[in-house]
Amino acid sequence: MKRFVISFFTLLLLWTLQPGLLHAKDPMKTYEGTWKFSAEQAPFGYQAGTMTFEIKENKLTGYLKFSETEYVIEFQNIEINDGGITLDITVEYEQVPINASVKDDILTGTATSPEGPVSFSATRVVSGQK
Repeated sequence: MKRFVISFFTLLLLWTLQPGLLHAKDPMKTYEGTWKFSAEQAPFGYQAGTMTFEIKENKLTGYLKFSETEYVIEFQNIEINDGGITLDITVEYEQVPINASVKDDILTGTATSPEGPVSFSATRVVSGQK
């Protein structure tokens, strides 16, 4: 009888948790897609553009394009954590760390340039898989 009760409650618990376990959100999909960003405090030529995140081989990759140039800057060292996402880009031979997070489909963050921190915000223009 004791085994039956334990088995019953275990099955009940699994049945209750099953929808959440099956549909757990992949954190990479939060960022997947193209985002149009603006950074008013950035130097001229670096104030606007797009950030594109893609999932390739179960890994988040991406690149950034400034509106004023043709250059594509690949993201490096992408890490997703509870507080958001961190990554690096290299602009004019300088490493620029970026910290950001998504709330209500708006990506906000800070890029730490050699001249100091630059705040930015971005809105999704091409939705990722949700």
